[in-house]
Amino acid sequence: MLSSCALLAIGRIYDERLELGVVNIASLVSIVYFSSLFFMLLKIKKTSFTKSKTLFYFFFFFIIVMNPILWLYFDVTEYGFSKAINFCLIVIPISLIIVELYRYKDVLNTLYVLLGVVFFLAFIALVGLSITERTDGRMATLGGGPIVFGRWMGFGIISLIFLPLKIRSIYKHFLIVILFVLALSSGSRGPVFALFLTGLIYFLFNFKKSLFKIFATTSILFLVLFFSGLNKKISEIGNAERVFMNVSSKGISKQSTNTRKNLAYGSLILIKNYPFGVGSGNWQVLTNSLRPNHLMPLEYPHNIFLEIACEYGIHTLVIFLVMVFYAVNLSYKKMLFFKNNNSSLYPLFFYLLVFFFLNSQISGMLNDSRILFFIISCIIINKPLVSLNE
Repeated sequence: MLSSCALLAIGRIYDERLELGVVNIASLVSIVYFSSLFFMLLKIKKTSFTKSKTLFYFFFFFIIVMNPILWLYFDVTEYGFSKAINFCLIVIPISLIIVELYRYKDVLNTLYVLLGVVFFLAFIALVGLSITERTDGRMATLGGGPIVFGRWMGFGIISLIFLPLKIRSIYKHFLIVILFVLALSSGSRGPVFALFLTGLIYFLFNFKKSLFKIFATTSILFLVLFFSGLNKKISEIGNAERVFMNVSSKGISKQSTNTRKNLAYGSLILIKNYPFGVGSGNWQVLTNSLRPNHLMPLEYPHNIFLEIACEYGIHTLVIFLVMVFYAVNLSYKKMLFFKNNNSSLYPLFFYLLVFFFLNSQISGMLNDSRILFFIISCIIINKPLVSLNE
């Protein structure tokens, strides 16, 4: 569990950025992970198939099978091979074990470990170790970029709200504020906007119950920030002002927004020319070959739908869309069914699913959507994720 959570955080079997002297942390974790993975897979004796689980495994099947076929035609790059191998050796086996073997306590303990990862990243950010060598001063994780950092902070905020934690409310709210400030400091708008939209969806689903609470909390937070001058201090951390750059009074450049439009347009042209995909890692090369006057500086389209369609084909995207639809529907139904059980994990997974799904539309990459697949895996576990003592 510990090694799999570590690899979910790192995202790579080997990461040259995580060197500690002569030891590579990612490689050390991978050795422990693969050693335990073999025995865990042996524990799977039988399985039963539901619609959601069948779609889940069918999607993984196409991810595994399509790459070798497409690489034979379009060639394979080091970047593409690295993306594919990390997804196939980290995301797929962990998802399989969770779906087939995990129960309530296993899932709960995994969530605690992942929340510990959030607190660790927050700590190194607060002591100044999480600012990269980027000229814009944006926060980042150890082995990841600002988008990943902001995404982890969002995971921590939602987990603190919905996890059954034995912690006083005042401390919980204090931690939530700290994580939100750090999410802003990443300078990545995708996670922050996805977090805002997730909160809006929660408000719509719980209008009567949450109206006064949200109004009171927002008012107090606004008054504290305004009268204490913390709003100015927050803007000096990392690159928080970048989150609001398109709506600021200064009219800062909309370069990032225009880049997203070009990424989408280039992806649609690629899909039109190669509807069955071009293989992992070939998006940038082939998009630039089709549009030599509008070269793409980035290696992926920053939208998980477009990435899957471009690199694995429209048929794989259709399977993914249906799978996500079933996961959302299933998690919502389970959330309502166990709404009177205080130990239920389904509210957490529903809003985490909403958050990561929304974020994947503007800051998404298949290999960086590891937590999204972890969430879907937990949702489709057959046995209820509630405590039997409740």
